[in-house]
Amino acid sequence: MTQALWCSDLGQRNQLMESRNNPLLRLTAIRLIALAVGVLAVAGTADSFTPYRLIVQAIRSPENPRAFVEDKRLKSQLRRALMLSNPSATLSVDPYVAGGHAYLVGWVKDGAQRQRIEEAARGVKGLLSIAIYLPTEPTGPDAPSKTNEIKLEAHLRLALREKLGGDTQNVDVQVLGHHAVLIGALRSSSEIEEAVQVAQKTEGVSGVTSFLSVPLSGDAKRIGILR
Repeated sequence: MTQALWCSDLGQRNQLMESRNNPLLRLTAIRLIALAVGVLAVAGTADSFTPYRLIVQAIRSPENPRAFVEDKRLKSQLRRALMLSNPSATLSVDPYVAGGHAYLVGWVKDGAQRQRIEEAARGVKGLLSIAIYLPTEPTGPDAPSKTNEIKLEAHLRLALREKLGGDTQNVDVQVLGHHAVLIGALRSSSEIEEAVQVAQKTEGVSGVTSFLSVPLSGDAKRIGILR
């Protein structure tokens, strides 16, 4: 399994190595590797086996390296808190962190489960805020099709990549039924508007919730570095 994950990252590793002639990129990549070692030690996730993916995401992120790594650390703690408080929720609810702000997205069984998940998230120190999109999952003939959700999500990811290019490296997409949720960091409010418009125009999407944000000046990369 580790070997398969490693091979899947060869393309991203090549993208990283293509920047070796740029001294600013090379220096920042070295710093990112050092920071990545720290976050991988506490992450305990699939990212632990895919350092090149983590580094490429950091290079393309509008956040500075330390803010990026801090988000990864908080996300790991948030996932752990959810797992300890409500193990079944980890199968249907995904945690995200961008700029220190947490986002919880997924189906829940009922209001009681939603409340337990929110309470667990509030117990994670360091989070600036918590936003949720946790609708109650329909049952019976109205139950969502996981296959259709996956297909629509893939279609939307492709549409966003065609519109925004490499900037979508740090944008997550999740589809619940026919509702799309966008989470992550972009470089400007105009890019956020573009992403939302793309999602709204995607065939099969009936609604869009945007948890996209622009990094604060203190967390953004300096002009001229890793544009």
